[in-house]
Amino acid sequence: MSEITIFGARPLFGNITPSGSKNAALPIIFAALAVSGVSVLYDLPDITDVRVALDIISDFGAKIERDGRRVTLDTRNVAYKKPDKKLTSRIRASSYLIGACLSRFGEFDLSEVGGCNFCNRPLDMHLYAAEKLGTKIEGERLSASRLSGADIKFNKISVGATINALIMASRAKGVTRIFGAAREPHVKNVIRYLRAAGAEICDSADALTVKGSILSGAEVKIIPDMIEAGTFLLLGPLTGGMVSVDIPKDAGLESFFEVLSDSGISISRNENIVSAWGEPFKKIRVSTSPHPGFPTDLQPQTAPLMARYHGGEIIENVWQDRFSYLNSLSAFGIKSDKIVGGRRINPSRIGAAECEAPDLRGGAAAVLSALVAEGKSKIKNTELIMRGYADIWAKLRSLGARIE
Repeated sequence: MSEITIFGARPLFGNITPSGSKNAALPIIFAALAVSGVSVLYDLPDITDVRVALDIISDFGAKIERDGRRVTLDTRNVAYKKPDKKLTSRIRASSYLIGACLSRFGEFDLSEVGGCNFCNRPLDMHLYAAEKLGTKIEGERLSASRLSGADIKFNKISVGATINALIMASRAKGVTRIFGAAREPHVKNVIRYLRAAGAEICDSADALTVKGSILSGAEVKIIPDMIEAGTFLLLGPLTGGMVSVDIPKDAGLESFFEVLSDSGISISRNENIVSAWGEPFKKIRVSTSPHPGFPTDLQPQTAPLMARYHGGEIIENVWQDRFSYLNSLSAFGIKSDKIVGGRRINPSRIGAAECEAPDLRGGAAAVLSALVAEGKSKIKNTELIMRGYADIWAKLRSLGARIE
């Protein structure tokens, strides 16, 4: 179990360029299995989840060459094998094997899907999409002699199910229409990759329309990580400093900026550079929802900001049980109460503490708390944090943080 020591209560200043998006990189890596050719991915983040995903597709026979943030995936000679549960159980994104394997091999054995265990995340919508496209489901065995286009109507928005449907539809015979699709920036990044590989995908107001084809090699640039950008932006207001991040205007953070600005925090944008500083003058209220709403992956990191100043409320509309991280934050003195649909974060004196990172984003919230607290804090289980933040300790030190 890895551990870091943070000496807090130091104002942080500086500029950060976020690494490539975890939530875009992972589905594109698995989608490469559906592509019979050579794919080149630029700005692939060097994080634990990406390494595991590369190991998983390597087991199918993919040849991988890495040159810094440029990774080449040769999937011309891959063959189906039952996935290694020891690997697939480590990352939730292994669920993208459903779409990749069915579209390329016509078969898949469901195995344990991992990731952060903050709530139950079923695969029912993924399997619904697979069935609509012609998949037979017999226990944990999925098979499809040939996927065929169909209308897929999701009754709620799911990024994972949308991406799996896109992967399958891109190789299916005929036309598929996906209604109720997710439209997050990382979903659009996957669409750009599949288009480059040969799929015909039309994004209209009511549906994603996909005409399947044989997929060949492609090149794509992974978008900057919006969650990493938001996490680092919070450091300015939290520590009494000012942090700037380089993030495009279409990164999907407008609702996040709006919440901070409405509370009194100063937000400025100069081209792609966004800066945040100053203190909120009132309670912060967050209500998560699918894009373009407030990202659920940023709500744990806002809790220390609320506690540091006037308190606030978090209403969670994506993953209802996503509050177990508050048990870890309570070690720092952060107090909270249950309310309908979420939690109330009370103004709290944040003090140095020892805790374990409960999950990826909850672990990031613990790091933010430690950076506020005066004195020496220790955080264990930090390998969970490194699942989604590339070079996080070096980046924090570049801002003036003292971390051992």
